[in-house]
Amino acid sequence: MKNNKKKKLKFKDVYSKVNHNPYCQVTNIFKKSTISSNIKNLFHNSWQIILIALVIVTAVLIYTFWNNLIVVLYCLLLILFLFIVTVHYNSYKIKLENNEFYFKIGFQENSIPYNKLGNIYLDKETMKFFFIPFHYYNLKVTYFEDEEKIGIFSFPTFMLNKNDIIKFFSSFDIEVYKSEKETIEKEKKDKKNFYNALSISLGILLLVLFITAIIIYCYSR
Repeated sequence: MKNNKKKKLKFKDVYSKVNHNPYCQVTNIFKKSTISSNIKNLFHNSWQIILIALVIVTAVLIYTFWNNLIVVLYCLLLILFLFIVTVHYNSYKIKLENNEFYFKIGFQENSIPYNKLGNIYLDKETMKFFFIPFHYYNLKVTYFEDEEKIGIFSFPTFMLNKNDIIKFFSSFDIEVYKSEKETIEKEKKDKKNFYNALSISLGILLLVLFITAIIIYCYSR
């Protein structure tokens, strides 16, 4: 029987669909658009992870402080407080309006006139937790402070709706600078060649080690 279940959209899918090239220029914003980072989107994106983490943490705390459950309560209240603070400081709203790029974070409001707006792109970054790499994505906005200085705003995406991100990026046109585009393509080609060479070298090394192990085993019998 054919499975018609819709595939869940992931951030890496969003990253592959939208402009994530830092060497671009926004040339035309032809549609008003709004995108919001809030707790509703967070639970929609990651409710399973949050639930599993809460169960594991609660179980560990109860096991550790079984003789003093009030400590468990204090720890859970502290976790709840940190969660609320994290949500508060990562909540924001971005709008593409008639003449300006507008955003609000907490009580702070700011705007960038379109004639000073540089680029809007999705940036992929990596962090390591106990030597395990994790990828995360930021929405970055560049603007011209003056003729020589470029500023940048960075917004976390983990509390954004993934479909809203795609709609947001479909509201404007971009132009890739030719020289920058050639640089990016060269970097991608060099990186691909490096990984190909690395894979071949590892393959040859494993093959040599395998053959050596067989020879040593045969002569040791």
